[in-house]
Amino acid sequence: MERFALNRQALAFLAVIAVMVIAMVVLSPFLLLVLGGLGVLLLLAVWLKAALRSRSVAATFGAAEGALALSALFFVIGAATSGGLIVARVGYASSFSLFRAMLPVSTAPSAPAPSSQAVRYPDPDTQERLKQQLAKAGVPYTVEKRNGEEWIAWPAEYNATAGAVQDKVQNAVPNGRNAFFPNEPQRQREFTDWLTRKGIKWEIVREHGREMVVWEEGARDPVKQFMAERGHNCPKKC
Repeated sequence: MERFALNRQALAFLAVIAVMVIAMVVLSPFLLLVLGGLGVLLLLAVWLKAALRSRSVAATFGAAEGALALSALFFVIGAATSGGLIVARVGYASSFSLFRAMLPVSTAPSAPAPSSQAVRYPDPDTQERLKQQLAKAGVPYTVEKRNGEEWIAWPAEYNATAGAVQDKVQNAVPNGRNAFFPNEPQRQREFTDWLTRKGIKWEIVREHGREMVVWEEGARDPVKQFMAERGHNCPKKC
């Protein structure tokens, strides 16, 4: 087997490798780091093959083995140079993070899921209604003070149930199914009594400091019917 020698042909080949490595230090340092790691493995493989063949630690390389070993050595030196320049420029901690990010098997740590969800409504009546409905739905909640404001919080595992409760709370006064009697408690009582006699279910919902009479779906304009039967003035409708 022909031994490796630094002849003109080998020097020309190594010169091309050297130019490539120098260019990669500037243009593609991270790829060079990968090739440098592969170069270490290639050096070990070539040396192990030659050592087993010659049965000596001081192995003699063949022509192809020598060219591969020197090429790998150039990539290792280039990778070390590139790594040193990165550390000098961005610091050790940042360079280590960059190295981890470029590994194909590395994954960015996922952000932990929030342990609780919290909401706040400017309207105190809506805020209080949410507490009542959460308790009714079996959602454990806590009241927190944040910057002087009251927030209602619950564990994240109850988000689905609490979301349905919020939808119900926000739509507690549906359009077209409510009436407001400002400063007319007697008129309001007459209207609710009339709803009861007609078999129409109703409830009083407080919103923005006002008492709203809300009736069930399916009732056909009970305010108009009440007015026609009673002959009173139309209550203010919301």
